Amino acid sequence: MNEIKIIINREIVEEYNKYYFKKYPKRKKTPIEKTIPPSLNQWMVMKRFQMNHEKQVWKEFGEWLVKYNKLENKKIEKCKIIIEYFFDSKRKHDPDNYSPKNLFDSFTVSGLLVDDDFNHVESLTIKGNYSKEDPRTEITFLY
Repeated sequence: MNEIKIIINREIVEEYNKYYFKKYPKRKKTPIEKTIPPSLNQWMVMKRFQMNHEKQVWKEFGEWLVKYNKLENKKIEKCKIIIEYFFDSKRKHDPDNYSPKNLFDSFTVSGLLVDDDFNHVESLTIKGNYSKEDPRTEITFLY
C-alpha cells in the first residue's frame, strides 16, 4: 500500500500566505491564520458571505497545497484517508465538528483524487491530538 502525507503546519501556512500576497498584492487580510480548518461551530455563526469566502479561501489553499507537494494529477482511484488534527490546547474538540469538505473539493479539482465520493474514498478517519508547540493538520492518503 502506498502512502502520501500532507502536513499543514505554521511553516506551510506562512509559505502559502507569502504566495497569496504575491498573487494578490492589494489584499491586506491574511487568508489562512490557523493550521486547522475552522470547526462547524465556527462556520455556523458566520454570515453567509463570510462562509462562502472562508470556503473559497480553504479551497484555494488546498489546491496550492497539492501543487506545493507536487501531487497534482495523481488521480488516486481508491484510498483511505486519515486526518489528524494536533490542537494547541487540551480543551475538548468534537470530531464531528471538523469537516474536511473544502480541502477534499480542492483535492479533486487539482487532480490528486479522481473524486471524493464513497466509490473513491473508502474510509475517512478523523483523529484529534495535542501539540502545544506544533499545532497542525496531517492528512494521510493510503492507496
